Amino acid sequence: MTEDKWSKVRESIEAEQDETLAEIQRLREALKCELEADLEEGDPHAYERETILALPRNLESKQYSLSRALSSMEDGTYGICEICGREISTERLEALCYTTHCIECKAHVEKGTAPRPAGQLTL
Repeated sequence: MTEDKWSKVRESIEAEQDETLAEIQRLREALKCELEADLEEGDPHAYERETILALPRNLESKQYSLSRALSSMEDGTYGICEICGREISTERLEALCYTTHCIECKAHVEKGTAPRPAGQLTL
């Protein structure tokens, strides 16, 4: 990737990170009000509560991944698959800028057949 392209990718990741942080804050405020209202009516159903509380957790996970992507840009490992060590395709990075796996390794991860990350020793 060219330096200009890296700059645009970094800006995109930073913008997505800002949006994610704002959404987490907005959800926390909304959930605080909603849960307080539900408590006045009685305890909400466990399933509903877990569904509601999962939203910010999912966004926090995304925020963590975005932070890791920015860190990997700093240390020169951005765009390198954590499992096989090959370059992640530009198309995949454009679709999911914070991915850490190439498409082949991600398929193995989802099937539960992923090999050990590159450079990791077996004991």
